Amino acid sequence: MGVFKKVLWVIGKSFRYCFSSILVLALMNIIPGLIEIVVCIANRGVVNELVSSQAMGEASSMFVGFLLVYVILRLVQKAWGFLDGLGYNYARLNTGLLFNKILMWKSSQTPQEMFYRSDFMEKYSFVKNSADKIGFFLYVMAKILFGNIWSVAEIIVLFALYEPGLILYAAVVGIITMLIESYIAKKQYELDKRQVKEQRFHDYYKGLLTDKESARELRVYGYRENIYQKWETIYDKLREERLELALKRTSLNNRNEVAALLYRAVAVAILIAGVYWRRYDTGTFVMLFGLVEACLSQMSSLAYKLGNGAYKEVKYLCDYYDFVTPISDDEIMALKDQEFPPEGKLPFGPFRELKVENVSYTYPGSDKKAVDKVSLSIKKGEIISILGYNGSGKTTLSKLLNGSLPAKEGTVLLNGVPVCESNKEEVFSYFGNAPQEFFKFSVPLRDFVGLGRIGRMGDQDALLDAYRKAGIDSFLGKYREGDTLLLGKKYDNRGVDLSGGEWQKLVIASAYMGEPEILLMDEPTAAIDPLKEMEMLENFRENLKGKTAILISHRIGFARLADRIVMMEDGRIQEDGTHEELLKREGYYARIFREQKNLYEEEDNEGQEQERQK
Repeated sequence: MGVFKKVLWVIGKSFRYCFSSILVLALMNIIPGLIEIVVCIANRGVVNELVSSQAMGEASSMFVGFLLVYVILRLVQKAWGFLDGLGYNYARLNTGLLFNKILMWKSSQTPQEMFYRSDFMEKYSFVKNSADKIGFFLYVMAKILFGNIWSVAEIIVLFALYEPGLILYAAVVGIITMLIESYIAKKQYELDKRQVKEQRFHDYYKGLLTDKESARELRVYGYRENIYQKWETIYDKLREERLELALKRTSLNNRNEVAALLYRAVAVAILIAGVYWRRYDTGTFVMLFGLVEACLSQMSSLAYKLGNGAYKEVKYLCDYYDFVTPISDDEIMALKDQEFPPEGKLPFGPFRELKVENVSYTYPGSDKKAVDKVSLSIKKGEIISILGYNGSGKTTLSKLLNGSLPAKEGTVLLNGVPVCESNKEEVFSYFGNAPQEFFKFSVPLRDFVGLGRIGRMGDQDALLDAYRKAGIDSFLGKYREGDTLLLGKKYDNRGVDLSGGEWQKLVIASAYMGEPEILLMDEPTAAIDPLKEMEMLENFRENLKGKTAILISHRIGFARLADRIVMMEDGRIQEDGTHEELLKREGYYARIFREQKNLYEEEDNEGQEQERQK
C-alpha cells in the first residue's frame, strides 16, 4: 500500500501540474494500438477480396480500397516513431522540469549539516541521479496503460471471437516474459543501490582528471598517475559488476527468444487447424496470424515495461518520494510559476538584537564540539569582531548566527524569535553574507552580486551602490561588457577568469547588496594582498558607519573597526571587550595583538620600501 500511495502521488501531481504532457502521452499510445488492429482487419479484407477478384478475373474496387487503406496505415506506422519520440520528449521535459524543481527546492530546505554526513550524501546522490527517471516512469506507464494493455485487450477480443485458444497463448507469453524482466529489474536496482558509494568515488576521481581547476596541481605534483590508478580500480570494479549483469540478461533473453519460436509454432498450428476445420476463411487466418505477431510483440513489450521499466522505476520513484515529501500543493504551484520574490517587509520587524544563549554545535561524525557553550549579544548599530585562529570555531559560530546551521544545544534569537529550520529563510533576509568559502557561479557579474538580495537583483541603483562600496568600479571599467561580464569560462570562452582577490571583492559587493540589516563577513580579506588590506579596512570603516556588522577574521587588523572584540579558542569565547579593555587584561588578545602588530609593521615597511623603489 505504501508503494501504491507513492506512485499515485507522482501520477496525481503529474496530472495536476503537467496535464497537457500526460494527455500527449496517452494519445501517442492509444492511436498506434488502434492502427495495428485496423491494419490486421484491412489485411483480412485484402486477402479475401483478392481471392474473390481472382475468381472474377479482375480486381474489385473493394480490393483496391482495402489495399489503399493497408498501405496508408503501414506508412503511418513507419512514421509514428518520430511522433512518438516528439511526444515523449515534450512530456519528459515538462514533467522533468517539475520534479527537478521539487528536488532542488527540497535540497535548499535540507539542513546544511546533513551535507556533512556521508550516509545522507549517498542517499542524496542516488535520488539526485534518479530524478529524471520519473519522466521515464510516466512514459512507461502511458505505454503500459494506453499502449500495451489497450492493444492486448483489443487483440484478445478478436481472439475470443475467432480462436479462443489463442488467449491462453497470450497469457503464457506474458507471464514467462514478465518473470524474466522482473528478475533482471530487481538485480539492476540492487546493483545501482550497491554501487552508489563507488560511483561517487568514480565521479570524484574522474572530475579531478578532467576539470581544469585540478589539472595544474596534478601536473605540478606529478599526482595524475596516482589518481588515474584510483579511478581505474573503481572503474574496473563497476564495469565487472555491470558486465556480469548484462551477460545474465543476454542469457535469459536468448532463452526467451527460443521460447518465442515455440510460441509461434503452436499458434500457427492452432490457426492451420482452424482453417482445416473451416472455422474461418483465409483472410481471417491472415488477420489472426498478424494478431499473433502483434500479441507477441505487445506482450513482450508489456512484460519488459512492467518488469524492467515500471517495476524498477517505481523503486527509484519511492526513494524520490521519501526525500521530497512532505511538500504542499501551494509550494509546488509556487515552484512551477517561480519568479524572484519581491522585496518585502522584514518578518520580525527592523533589527534590534541578535542573541546567542549557551549555544553548542558538533558536526556529524565528530566527537569534538566546534562551538561549545557560547553566549553573545549583538545590538543594532554595533560592530563586533570575532577573532581567532583556524579551528577556533568562529566560522561555525557565524553559520549559527545567520541560521545556516541549527544549534544542537542552546538558542539563537533574532529580535527575540528563536532561529530554527522552519524560519531560517526569514532569518536569511536580515543578513548580507560574505562567507569565507563560496561557490564561483559562472554567471554575469551583476547576477552574482545580485544574489545578495535576490528580490532586488534587477535594481540598478542597489547594484551600483554595492559596486561602489566593494571598490569594484575600477575593475568594471577594464571590460567593455561592464557588469554584464560573464564570470568564468565554464561554458563560454567569452567569460573571464578572476583572481582570488577579485572574486572576494564580488562576494563583499554581494553582501552590501540592498542595505541588509546585518553584515556578516567571514575572512573578507583572506585572498587580498596584505599590502592592500589597510586600504580595504579603511573602506570597511567608511561603509560600516551606523551599521550592524559581524566581522570574522584571524587578522588583528579588524579589531580597529570593532566596537567590541570577541576572542575565540577551541570553540569557546576566551575574552570579550573593547580593544583598550582587552589590552589592559594582558590576556589572549594582548598576546595575539603584539605578535601580529610586528607582522603588520614589517609589511608596512616593506610596502613603503617598494613605493620608494618605484
